[in-house]
Amino acid sequence: MKSLIACAVIVSFAVSDGQYRAGSTVDAPRTNSDSTAPNIREQFNVLAQKWLLAYNSNDSATLASMYTVDAQYISSHVRGLVAQGRGRLISNFQNGIKTGGHIDSVTILSVQLSCDLATLLCKYEATNNGQKAIGRNLLVLKKVGPRWLIVLHMTVV
Repeated sequence: MKSLIACAVIVSFAVSDGQYRAGSTVDAPRTNSDSTAPNIREQFNVLAQKWLLAYNSNDSATLASMYTVDAQYISSHVRGLVAQGRGRLISNFQNGIKTGGHIDSVTILSVQLSCDLATLLCKYEATNNGQKAIGRNLLVLKKVGPRWLIVLHMTVV
């Protein structure tokens, strides 16, 4: 895994920026002339929208399908800072939803792509029990067959 992450960092290029607000889609300007960039950009924009909608509708089955079995969620909102494994990760999200969590928007700030790995740096806005929060997400995704699955999801508020 470490060598794959190193590969993603060493051989990478920026793909796109994009933003999603609950219930809307935004087509961000292309920032890369690579011929594969629009397809990749769209795949990640669709993934971000799907994640936001699944979280806000408490659709744990859809959320779970977006992560690898051994995915990690790293956040100060998690006991011990790491939710190891898809089941624990989804349970943590469900707790957040049940206590009034709502993701208002996700903005993809940058995408780094190498081989079958991608790193997304995102900004998110949330309303948790009436309190606005703005934070960052770092996502590491792995291409498994035709799908991109989240291997690592790190959140900083």
